[in-house]
Amino acid sequence: MILALVCSSGACSAQAGKGRLLEEVIVTAQKRSQSLQDVPMSVSALSGDLAAEAAITDAQDLVQYTPNVKFTASNPQYSSTMIRGFGSPPLARNIEPSVGLVIDGISYGRSTFTNDGVFDLERLEVLRGPQGTLFGKNTIAGVLNFTTKSPSLDTGGYVQGTEERLDGKRYEAAIGFPLIEDTLAARISWRKREKYLGLFNTARDNEKEEFKDESVRLRLDYFLSEDVELKLIAFSTEYEGVGNGFQHSYLTETARRTFEQRDPRIEDDEFNDTRSSNSPTYSNRDSDSVALKLDMNVGDFMMFRNGSVSGLASWARVDTPFLLDTDFSPVNTGYFETDGPDRYMQRQFELRYSADSGPLFGWGESVDWMFGVFAGNAQSKVSQETSLVLDGLIALAPVIAEGRGIPLPSFLGPLFSLLAEVGVIPGSGEDFTIETAVRVKSETYALFGQADWHLSDTVTASLGLRHGEETIDGEQSNYSDSIVPSLTNGSENYYAKDRLKEREVSPKLAISWSPVDELTVFGNISKGFKSGGFSGPVIHTRSLQYEPEEAVSAEVGIKSRLFDDTLEVNATVYSMQFENLQLNVFDGTAIYTVNVDDAESRGVELDFRWLPPMPWLSVQGSLGFNETQYGHFPCGPTTWDDTDALPECGQNAHPSQDLSGKELPYNPKVSASLSPTIRFPIVPRWGIGGMMAVDVIHQGEHYLDYDLDEQTFQKATTKINARLAIGPEDKRWAVIFNAKNLTEVKEKLLVLDTILQGGNYVAITRPDETQYSVDFRYNFGEMD
Repeated sequence: MILALVCSSGACSAQAGKGRLLEEVIVTAQKRSQSLQDVPMSVSALSGDLAAEAAITDAQDLVQYTPNVKFTASNPQYSSTMIRGFGSPPLARNIEPSVGLVIDGISYGRSTFTNDGVFDLERLEVLRGPQGTLFGKNTIAGVLNFTTKSPSLDTGGYVQGTEERLDGKRYEAAIGFPLIEDTLAARISWRKREKYLGLFNTARDNEKEEFKDESVRLRLDYFLSEDVELKLIAFSTEYEGVGNGFQHSYLTETARRTFEQRDPRIEDDEFNDTRSSNSPTYSNRDSDSVALKLDMNVGDFMMFRNGSVSGLASWARVDTPFLLDTDFSPVNTGYFETDGPDRYMQRQFELRYSADSGPLFGWGESVDWMFGVFAGNAQSKVSQETSLVLDGLIALAPVIAEGRGIPLPSFLGPLFSLLAEVGVIPGSGEDFTIETAVRVKSETYALFGQADWHLSDTVTASLGLRHGEETIDGEQSNYSDSIVPSLTNGSENYYAKDRLKEREVSPKLAISWSPVDELTVFGNISKGFKSGGFSGPVIHTRSLQYEPEEAVSAEVGIKSRLFDDTLEVNATVYSMQFENLQLNVFDGTAIYTVNVDDAESRGVELDFRWLPPMPWLSVQGSLGFNETQYGHFPCGPTTWDDTDALPECGQNAHPSQDLSGKELPYNPKVSASLSPTIRFPIVPRWGIGGMMAVDVIHQGEHYLDYDLDEQTFQKATTKINARLAIGPEDKRWAVIFNAKNLTEVKEKLLVLDTILQGGNYVAITRPDETQYSVDFRYNFGEMD
């Protein structure tokens, strides 16, 4: 693997008399295997070898090599994917993602499953724009399509150990082997990670901010005959995290004085690896998935030739229990935790028939057909039990008053703190509780199909259509036995129950033209649909439901292989129009989902791979420009210091500002990567060589909240990563040294207004110090 690194990330091979050539990349972006260059839409493909070489263990690092894609995983609950500026943002606990997630052909309804597909990886495909025709609802912005390594009828695998800075350790292993000769093969993959996060909690004098993560995957391939193959795919993951990573990023003087009375070491530098939180916290995650797949050749039938049937039945669930300090501070005002774990469970069934036929009406050469049916159901329970301590709320009163624009004399701060110390209610602990929950059940049925009509050797037209219907039942509730929550955060006691019925129609039209073998020009128009649903858990009735969103996308692009197959350049120009865009809004006390009338995105994206004349060098890179903005949005969420709702927003509306025409957050306008790789001999007589690679990764400036608060602004970043590998030509072993963020860039992942503390902020950040790691890998048996 390592000595071929010039050809693993750059994918090259040699032919007699021709030198190095770029290898063809095979993808399943249209639910069948085909060359990346033949897919008439914007797709990027990343190899699993790149992930292994660059010590990439999560999607957050992997997708940064693709243009106009941003993945954020600040902790197991708060993961999100944005493509072309659209997607489901962090804190979306009860909302299905706008970017679809597929692992080994199985669709998952929560983005928190994403990192279950990263280890023992064969390939990641990033599909941009609506993918509803073949991948269904909730793929309105695109799809992350992971393919893990398959079993082999020959025994082989690898073991790998990694040492990282901050006492990080990672172990991986995989073995593929035959169970029945030429009939049944298995592959077992395993990964275990543990790492000290480097956070010191000054309020608790506690350094145990760490996580442990262990995953195992089993794949079985059973060849019943030459025409029938049965596959079993199962995985399980357990994640245990202590701490949530939030650090104060800005404190007002009032907040600082109040907090210093409890913790003199309080500060607001989000990059110095300290936080001050009085409550013990945790953030865990357990996931399981089992799928059975059937592939069967059925031959000819009527007008259809070379027919095949593919069936898929799957089950998956994920539990995410956590406890969060409500105020993120050393003052004991309370905390909230899940009432039992947040749980999501899904069942799916899909059946597809694929075949080809002669041309329609005698026009053209042939047609490739695909027809399918889909059925699925899902259940989710998202809850929280908020505990409030009256003494702590009294101590926090000056900060709460300041956040609501109520001036208080400075001497009242120490007085309130003294009252809290004495105890307004002697012996009081958790004085009041708020129990909040939302439960959702859904059933989905769909018919879909696509025809690729080869009009000539050079022109293909594709037409796809999906029709689906969904029934969604939701229950929402909030209850407290005290009036204090209603006075402090607007909590309302309520119970609501409703049913939504939705219908989706997702068409697609694409055309591609290849005037020469080395060039394909394509264009497509597609429509996507994302379900509406029930906000939650929310403590008030301000916005209990949200409407479905729809998008129409248009693309024009080229795919080319130049200079005797040594340069590959793929480029796309696109425009996307959204209606009823779903946004998660945080109003200082609660998070809920609202709709924006419209929004739009337009831009350019480019990928390239190059094998220069120098035989020791390969280069790959990407470049994306994206401009995304709200359309008509007069009632957008506003910053903490603007507490007024605009008159046109109606009664009981949240505080508002007119965001019409403004940019959307989580959207770097420019994204780019450049990765040159060189190979060189070290001990030629023993066949030992080396590889050195440098990654330059740039993300433009952007906001990290929908209200465009300046405190959430992230400056443009340019990171430089480097790696050095040593190993023999037979690829039996390798030692890989990695250094990430050599430029010590400061990057924020998530910024929040602190609850009830307007003008104060907390953030989760990535390490701003260079992270080093050393990987030791040994391959045995048949090479992957």
